Amino acid sequence: MFKSTSFPLFFLIFLTNQVSTQKTNVLINLNKTTSWGDKDLYTGFVNVTANSTAQVDLLNVYPNVSFIIFQVHSHSYNVTLYNNTYVKGSYVTGTNVGMYSSVKPKIDTFFIINPNTIDIKVLVSIHGYTTADPIPGGCNMEFSLPISPFLLSSYNNDTIMVDAAAAKDPMDINCNSIDKSFVNFYKMYLPERDFDADTYYMGIINMLTFDKIQDNGEYIPYTGLRMRRMLSAYPGTGAIYVAVAFSSKNTSAYSVYVPTYSYACDPFIEGGCEIMDDFFSQMLCASLTFVGLFVCFFGHRFFKTEMFLVGFVTGVVITYILISLMADLNRAALLGASVLSGVCFGSIWLLFWWFYGIPIFAVFLSTLNVGFLFAAIIYHGLPGGLTELELDLNFWTLFIFIMLLTALLLLSMTFLSNILCCAILGAYATVFPMDYYIGSNLRFIIINTVRRAIVPHFNMAVLSPPFQWKDAVIAALWIGLALSGFLVQHYHNRARPPFPPPPRSVRPVYEPRRRYGQISAPMMPVFAAPSERTPLLA
Repeated sequence: MFKSTSFPLFFLIFLTNQVSTQKTNVLINLNKTTSWGDKDLYTGFVNVTANSTAQVDLLNVYPNVSFIIFQVHSHSYNVTLYNNTYVKGSYVTGTNVGMYSSVKPKIDTFFIINPNTIDIKVLVSIHGYTTADPIPGGCNMEFSLPISPFLLSSYNNDTIMVDAAAAKDPMDINCNSIDKSFVNFYKMYLPERDFDADTYYMGIINMLTFDKIQDNGEYIPYTGLRMRRMLSAYPGTGAIYVAVAFSSKNTSAYSVYVPTYSYACDPFIEGGCEIMDDFFSQMLCASLTFVGLFVCFFGHRFFKTEMFLVGFVTGVVITYILISLMADLNRAALLGASVLSGVCFGSIWLLFWWFYGIPIFAVFLSTLNVGFLFAAIIYHGLPGGLTELELDLNFWTLFIFIMLLTALLLLSMTFLSNILCCAILGAYATVFPMDYYIGSNLRFIIINTVRRAIVPHFNMAVLSPPFQWKDAVIAALWIGLALSGFLVQHYHNRARPPFPPPPRSVRPVYEPRRRYGQISAPMMPVFAAPSERTPLLA
């Protein structure tokens, strides 16, 4: 019984070992002539079968080359890259990996392991550098390889981190000083919600050489972290990140790190790029479309409803920020508490109008909301690297100043400003869900401001938002809705009082009861006489 079952088992183990040790040989000539801005010796695709190893031998290296950077890129599956010996400290695993090799006395042979159960296509790129060029990752103290010419990217719900190992200047063999070379970071956005492998590989190719980086990349400014860049996350929008090392004494000497990428989410699992992954969040987002349309075109006409909605939104934002700072709740619980608080805040604001009915105070909250949105737009579009605004005191002082200045300017024309505020806020609420469902990024105008308030160290993050054709369409729709909403409301309210009277000023007041036996006329409602507290515009 034992013999009959053990033979198939041993045969299966033998077959598995044979498959896992399969090797394919690839020969690459490196005799291509390079230029200052293009030091690419070879770029091409290599197919690596499942559970196999591809051996890459390099021949005929260009004479001026002193060392090379050998890099491998895959899309969604990890690969392992190692050189002559597969021991600790001589291999690296990931989707964007690379290794250094000196040309003398002999250039290394590289091996690409595909540990996956499917065949994959990888992009192999080899760059050659001279003795004057800095070695990317040559002064590494944290990464897995002694010389780590690649970048590491990581992300969470709010930020993306891109890290690089310090470069080694040829004149500083022992890495005694980090000031002899400096590293600049660049990025390039991929099309929004495009997770196709061909798009990804084209993005990598467009960021391999310094010439292409200058043509396609955008500089990521320094924000106090020398070998790290923190960026605001835009889930679903891919980005290619790369770093370039320069010699401090000879800026014409440079080398390019191995590019990396991030979608700020995991698009290869179902729902991996969904920000609103619970039913309550999705329903709340969808309802914004209908509420926004109502406020955009009928907000001023239904003034009391507008008062409640403006107070509701203000309460939701304030509560969301305060609870996030004080407690760690999941999104559904946080939104639920914020909505309940918003209902209370909206009711209080409506009661304020009910009892006092002062138009300039009632409109002030609407203008503050528009001021908040305007300040958020400015923050969203500011270039990174403004060290003065990294201090929270400076940032929030300027932010509140812009809010108040916008509100005070709008209050000078109370009637028109209320219609304008309804149109702008209602139009933004209308396009917010559309922005989410089509994958553009204008919703991050508000989200980035909330992140600045609640996410630790977000003051160091570079926003640099993408603006692609989807964003342009949503922005045009927002402007179009705001203009049409203003015109429609202004037309509907012609020949009408600018503001309706508050309910308290028009409710009936009855005469007090008379004693028994007194003759009195039937009680008739007596309306309150105008006084110095009666609104002038009522």
